[in-house]
Amino acid sequence: MLKKSFAFGLLAAGLMIAPGAALADVQSSQQNATQNGAAAGFGNTVVNQGNQTAIQDITKIKNGISCSGSHNVQVSGQNLQQNGAAVGTANTVANVGSQAALQNATEIANGFHNCY
Repeated sequence: MLKKSFAFGLLAAGLMIAPGAALADVQSSQQNATQNGAAAGFGNTVVNQGNQTAIQDITKIKNGISCSGSHNVQVSGQNLQQNGAAVGTANTVANVGSQAALQNATEIANGFHNCY
């Protein structure tokens, strides 16, 4: 087990090497859904229903004039694939898909903040 002082030294060294990278906010969300269904014969039903929701939020509150490390990155990828087959008489195939991605980035600065 590492001593606390040694672990803190490693953390401090990492922050000195890449201070901007240590303050960057990166969020990633990848969602995949695949649904398959088949109905053969009489009176069969295939229903595929898929819902995907990704909610990402970044909030920064700064006090001072530093703008370094103000990089917010949010990535959301959603894939929804639905397949259905009906063979025969009076078969029903219903594919219902819903995807939503909500991304919010808020930065509040107290002081001189002229970073564009």
